[in-house]
Amino acid sequence: MTTYVGIDVGGTSVRVLAETPDGRGELVTAPVAGSYDAFLAQVTTLCAGIARPAGVGIGLPGTSGEDRPVFVPALPWLEGRPLREDMEARLGAPVRLALDGHLTLLAEAAEGAAKGARSAVLLAVGTGIGGALLIDGRIWRGVHGSAGSWGWLPADVPDSPLNGPVHGPVHGPVHGSFERAASGSSLRDGPALMAAARAGDERACAALDAYAARLARGVAAVASTIDPEIILIGGGLADAMDVLGPPLQRHVARFASPDGRRVPVRPAALGSRAGVVGALLIARTEEW
Repeated sequence: MTTYVGIDVGGTSVRVLAETPDGRGELVTAPVAGSYDAFLAQVTTLCAGIARPAGVGIGLPGTSGEDRPVFVPALPWLEGRPLREDMEARLGAPVRLALDGHLTLLAEAAEGAAKGARSAVLLAVGTGIGGALLIDGRIWRGVHGSAGSWGWLPADVPDSPLNGPVHGPVHGPVHGSFERAASGSSLRDGPALMAAARAGDERACAALDAYAARLARGVAAVASTIDPEIILIGGGLADAMDVLGPPLQRHVARFASPDGRRVPVRPAALGSRAGVVGALLIARTEEW
């Protein structure tokens, strides 16, 4: 029986999903290991009950070449390590590496909120801002594999938890200015703020409106310059679009071009499963 495996690696967790001709198995989630060797052992253990797969896809919170991760600020111990080779040796199957935002949009285009669209943009808004771009039905990865890194759009940056010292092995900033201005980390106690705004608290609604204006500048820039069929908001804020969506769309209309104002902004549909579903899709697709 042919089996494929998708692995979604995040800054705090790792998810594994297997698929056979009979369907998909149960999603397995665990806190991500804290070192490279421990991570290899962890994934091997999580896959121990899966029959030898025909292919494995691994999504990472950062950019990778074909063989190894290049820039993964959340898990810097992955950078430069021969991840594909090491995982192929342990799992006995071909392995593909990809940016998690690309895999999220791939899944949304196949099974979620962008299904049927030939062009779409994902803004994954959580502790940072990443994303992806779908052009003519295919994910545009870019020459270095980092297309859709919307967090690097220019923006005025308020006081933010991401404004701390630069860290990591790269030269220059680790976080882009739009990410520092409008990521979930720029909110003060985001879940409580959303709950208060839903309850009609005036101060919470005003704070949410100010945040929506910051986020809308980037959304408007993407809508105006790319003119996609749809823009999806994914990541942690996807679940807040019931209360965030109206002020966000209102501010997008302020900042976007005439055609950009017509681009619908919707929540991603697959939630936290999107990345691992996308990893599964590249595991069983010949062309990626």
